Amino acid sequence: MQHPINVSPSQTAFDAAEDETILAAAIRQGINLPHSCQSGVCGSCAARLLSGSVRKSAEYDDYVLTEEELASGMILLCCSQAQSAVEVDMPSYAGTKAIDIRTLPARIGKVDIRGDVAVMSVALPKAPPFCFYAGQYMEILTKDGGRYYSIASSPDSKGTLEFHIRHQAGGMFSPQLFSGSLKSGSIIRLRGPLGSFTLNEESNAPLLLLATGTGLAPVKSILHRLADTASTRPVHLYFGARGRDGLYDESALQELLARLPAASYTPVLSRADSQWQGAQGYIQEQALRDYPELSAFEAYACGSPAMIREAKQRFIAAGLADKAFYSDAFTAHV
Repeated sequence: MQHPINVSPSQTAFDAAEDETILAAAIRQGINLPHSCQSGVCGSCAARLLSGSVRKSAEYDDYVLTEEELASGMILLCCSQAQSAVEVDMPSYAGTKAIDIRTLPARIGKVDIRGDVAVMSVALPKAPPFCFYAGQYMEILTKDGGRYYSIASSPDSKGTLEFHIRHQAGGMFSPQLFSGSLKSGSIIRLRGPLGSFTLNEESNAPLLLLATGTGLAPVKSILHRLADTASTRPVHLYFGARGRDGLYDESALQELLARLPAASYTPVLSRADSQWQGAQGYIQEQALRDYPELSAFEAYACGSPAMIREAKQRFIAAGLADKAFYSDAFTAHV
C-alpha cells in the first residue's frame, strides 16, 4: 500500500510504500532529502513527525536521537516506514533549490589500483552540465543493484568525477575494477547527486576534518571546494588508517593542502610498525589531544560508524556545538 508523504515547510509531496523507508521512497522519486549514511548513524535525515504514524525499520536503530528529541516527535526518515498518510517538518530541506537527482552514463577513465583501494575517474556527458555539492555521493548502478560511492573531486571539475573504491570480495562492483573486467573506456550508469554531508559555506569557523579509509573521498572534495573558493578558514585534516599502506592518496592530499593558507595535516595509524614516527591511535583521540577545547570549531567526520559515534560524543563534551558536527558513516557492503 502507498501512503502520501508531505514535507514541510517546502510542501514537497510524494508517495511511500509501507515496506520502504520514507527516505528511500524520496530518493527513488528523485527527491534529495537531507541524508548521508542511510543507516541511522549520522542523524542528517531527522525530521519532526507532525501527523500520521510510522514504523521503525527493523534493520536500523535511531540511537542517534536523544530521549528529548524522541519525546518531541523527531524521527529518522532512513529508519521510518509510513503506516498512514504522513506529514513531517524538515526545515533543512531546500525544496526546489536542491540539486535534481539525475541518472546518466559515464565513461571510465583511469583506474589506479593502490593496494585495496581503486582511485577511478569517470567522464560525464558535456551537456547538460552535472552539478553537485562537495561531500555528496553517487549511486553506481549495476544489473544486480546499486552501490554508493562518494565523489572525491571538485564541484568545479567540469565533467569528470573521481571515486575511491575499496575492494570487497564478492561485491557487485569493486571486483570488476580490480580484476580488470571493467577498464578504461567502459560505460557505467550513475545516479545522483545524493546526500547532505556538505560544507557549511556561510561559516568562517575553523575546521576539523576527520576521515578513515575511503571516507577520505568526500573530505577531499570539501578540501577542493575550500581551495577553489580561496578560503582562508583554518583547516586541520586527520586521516586514519591501520598501516602506512592505507595512506593511499598522500601526494594528491599534499598538493591540495598546499593551496590552502592555513591548513594542517596529521596522518594517524592505529596499527603502526616500529618505523612509524607519526601519530598513533585513533583520529578522534589525536584531534582532542591537539584541540582540547572545541567550542569555536566545526567538525566533519567520514568513515566508520564507530569512529563517528565516539567523535561526536567526545567532541560535544569538549565544547563543540551539536549542530557543528557533520558526518557521513561508511558501512561495509558487497
